[in-house]
Amino acid sequence: MRQVIEQLPGYLADQIAAGEVVERPASVVKELLENALDSGATQVDILIDEGGEKKISVIDNGSGIPQHELLLAVSRHATSKIKTGADLAAVATLGFRGEALASISSVSRFEIVSRAQDESAGWGLAAEGDGRWTEPQPKAANPGTAVHVTDLFFNTPARKKFLRSARTEFSHIEQLVKRVMLSRPEVGFKLVHNNKVVRQVFAVTDEVSLKKRLSQLMGAGFVDQSLRIDFAAQDIKVSGWVGQPTFNRSQTDMQYVFVNGRIVRDRLLSFALKQAYADVLYHGRHPAYLVFIEIPHELVDVNVHPAKYEVRFANGRWVYDFLRRSVREAVAKPLVAQAGSGASLDQVMAAGSKSTVAGNASWGQAVVNNTNASPSIQESMQFQSPTANMQSRVEDAAPAYNANLANAIADYKNQQAGATLSESQGFAGDADSASAQMPRLGFAKAQLHGVFILAESTHGMVLVDMHAAHERIVYERFKKQWQQDRLISQPLLVPMSVALETSQMSVWQEFADWFERLGFTLEALGPENLKVTAVPALLAKSNIVGLLEDVLADLAVVGESDRIEEKINHILSTMACHGSVRANRQLTLPEMNALLREMEMTERSDQCNHGRPTWVQLSMDQLDSLFMRGQ
Repeated sequence: MRQVIEQLPGYLADQIAAGEVVERPASVVKELLENALDSGATQVDILIDEGGEKKISVIDNGSGIPQHELLLAVSRHATSKIKTGADLAAVATLGFRGEALASISSVSRFEIVSRAQDESAGWGLAAEGDGRWTEPQPKAANPGTAVHVTDLFFNTPARKKFLRSARTEFSHIEQLVKRVMLSRPEVGFKLVHNNKVVRQVFAVTDEVSLKKRLSQLMGAGFVDQSLRIDFAAQDIKVSGWVGQPTFNRSQTDMQYVFVNGRIVRDRLLSFALKQAYADVLYHGRHPAYLVFIEIPHELVDVNVHPAKYEVRFANGRWVYDFLRRSVREAVAKPLVAQAGSGASLDQVMAAGSKSTVAGNASWGQAVVNNTNASPSIQESMQFQSPTANMQSRVEDAAPAYNANLANAIADYKNQQAGATLSESQGFAGDADSASAQMPRLGFAKAQLHGVFILAESTHGMVLVDMHAAHERIVYERFKKQWQQDRLISQPLLVPMSVALETSQMSVWQEFADWFERLGFTLEALGPENLKVTAVPALLAKSNIVGLLEDVLADLAVVGESDRIEEKINHILSTMACHGSVRANRQLTLPEMNALLREMEMTERSDQCNHGRPTWVQLSMDQLDSLFMRGQ
């Protein structure tokens, strides 16, 4: 039987629309918080009862809503943020669709009380989920807006039965509020659950209050072991804090990205940040970061998803590349260029675990310059270029490294005016000159069990895993040499045929020059076939077919791929491991000090090739606490 087409009642249309906007109590909080922030609020209170199912209240001190606009504000598609199509193409506010209040009110008992900044009294109105609103009534209220959402989903039992426990629902709210707190340091927030204050942060006014707020939200460990970044180019700016590679997590629970102040979950940005940490993280670990991206509003589309978590960039490849390169540059800086804070005693004592925090501490003034490295050190590290026949010669690398180290420390001493260094003492001089001229990792005192170097620094004691540290040094040098020799190709004795889909062939045609620059010689055999006649020398024994398919998949999604570089780096890492100083090799003090100086000048020297820390430190305060000195 034919069904009659009828117009949906307004309240039912609102309930259907609410399905896109209101998924759970956290969705309500998100929409109300966005409205509060868009109103210019400097203080927002979030009051939750029973995980948000019983009641949600969001109270702000923003601009408020005048009496004559109050009823319009709770209507569908009514907003003060969008006037024309041009406004929609450059959205500068968090909310803009004008659906939130109408949708929320259709699935709850809803009350709104607001007082405009220039009015002497507030006004309120309410609804019971049926689309019928009370007339505005005068209410005692402070300037700003208060929204009270009670009995969420009381009239949509099918939606209500999918809610989790109050504890679970509140955890979603707490995580959301935490992200908002991170995104707006200039605003104070208070989160209350069942009349108990769970989180409260005050507006940031200076660097001290900013550090305190970050410690509250991200933890003192993150603040102590993160690098502040601030990069800008053309119309894009990337700022925030990125955790040092040794401060890593088992989950992606400490990764926050904001675009123009908006919380986003973007695969492109996540992939860029993952690639920025490639080659320095232990397998299966995840970095921690708090990153803010600022980009002209007309170059980013926020009208992609009803919940506004997703964005689309006008030039995604440009954003991806700039973000990846900026963060990679920060985490790859040599020790002489880094500035951070010291690790805590608990973090140092946990150095044996995969989630250890080590290295990159605040070591005082750095005195080693990249361009003034000791000639004997540089000469000792001139390994052969990693071409096809290099693997057979790599065993000679370690002896070459140590051949001339006896004179290395003397060369370093000559560069440091006023410093006196001897093989037996390591460093001597008055306290002031010692503090001013002590290198970042200090000077070696002894070797422990043929594995560790014990050094004295300005701030205390340093322990270095000599094999892991030297492995990174050799690896980074190999990579630089590969960059110089990457055009060396090796012809295949038997050309290889690779079957591809038409879409993959199109991607190859677009990036054909890029493959050629990497050392591949490829040509089309037909509409769905590639012929491979030459490959980079280091990849001659690799699975070329699988590698090409994976690279083309990456290029199709983000317009860039690091798989070839990762494969080559894996080979170079293995070669470096075999070519570095082995455990139980006895080093002299000059040899140990030369290794420390190389670490200070080598990128990523905080981690070995497998992502494990190469050094840890104990400050004098931490050493004193171990022996209860001063207690």
